[in-house]
Amino acid sequence: MQLANELRLSCSNLIESKNTCTMYKFKDNIHKCIQDKNIDNRDVIVECMRNLSGILPSKLLSGLLSKAIELNDSDLCSLLVDNVQLLEESHAVECIKFFIRGIEVKEDENFQIPEKLENKLDTLFKKTYDYHLLAIELKRLSSNEFILCLQYLQNNVKKAFQEKMNQSTEDLSQDKMEIDSSKTGPNILQITDLFSCFVDAHFTHITLSTKSQEVIAEVLQLIENQLDIFFDLISIDSLIKEIKQNKEFQVKNTNSISDYFIEVLKFE
Repeated sequence: MQLANELRLSCSNLIESKNTCTMYKFKDNIHKCIQDKNIDNRDVIVECMRNLSGILPSKLLSGLLSKAIELNDSDLCSLLVDNVQLLEESHAVECIKFFIRGIEVKEDENFQIPEKLENKLDTLFKKTYDYHLLAIELKRLSSNEFILCLQYLQNNVKKAFQEKMNQSTEDLSQDKMEIDSSKTGPNILQITDLFSCFVDAHFTHITLSTKSQEVIAEVLQLIENQLDIFFDLISIDSLIKEIKQNKEFQVKNTNSISDYFIEVLKFE
C-alpha cells in the first residue's frame, strides 16, 4: 500500500503544481507500481491516469507504454494513450502493433474487426499527429497489420457517411445531440487523412495485395457516391433559389377571404 499511497500523493502534487519536478516524481512512482505487479497498484495507476487526463506530456509516456506492452496489458496501454496530451508517432505505431498482435486477416475472407480492438483503435486514431512523420513510422507495419488498419478506416468511413445521412433525414433532439458530441472515435477529417497516410506509406503492399485493393476501391466508390449526392443537392438548392427569385412563382399574401371556406360544426 505504501507504493500506492506515494503514487496518489505525487498525483495530487502534479495536479496542483504541474511542474517538471513533480512530473518526474510521478513517473518514478508509477514505474515502481508497474514493476511491483500488484493488482491494487494497477487500480491506483488507472485512477491517477484518469485524474491527470490531458496533463501528462508524451515524454513521460515512452517508458510506461513499453512496460504496459511488456506486461501484455492492452487496457493499461489504451488508458495511457487516451490520457496523454500528445502521442508521438513512433509510440502510435508501437501501440498499433501491440493491439493487433495475434490477429490474422486472410485475403479470401471477410474479416470482422472485434469490437474491443475497434475501441482501442478509436482511442489511438483520435489523437493529433504529424502525418508526414506518421507515414514514415507506418512503414514498420506488416502487410497483415496494414490491411487490418485499412479495414478499420473503411468501416469508419461507412459509419461517418451513414451518420451524416441519418442527421439530414431526421430532426435530432437535444439529448441525441449531446450523445453524438461525446463520441470517442476519430472524426471524418481525421479518418480521411489517416486513410491517405496509410496508402502513402504502404503503396507496395497495395500493388501486391488484392484485399487492400478491394478495400481502397470500395472507399473510393463511397466517396464518389457522396460527391454525387452533394452535387445533386447543390443543383436542387440553386433551383430553389432561382424559383424564389422568380416573380411568377411568388405567392401574394392577401387578407381577403376566398369564395369558398370550410365551416366546422361541433355537436355536444
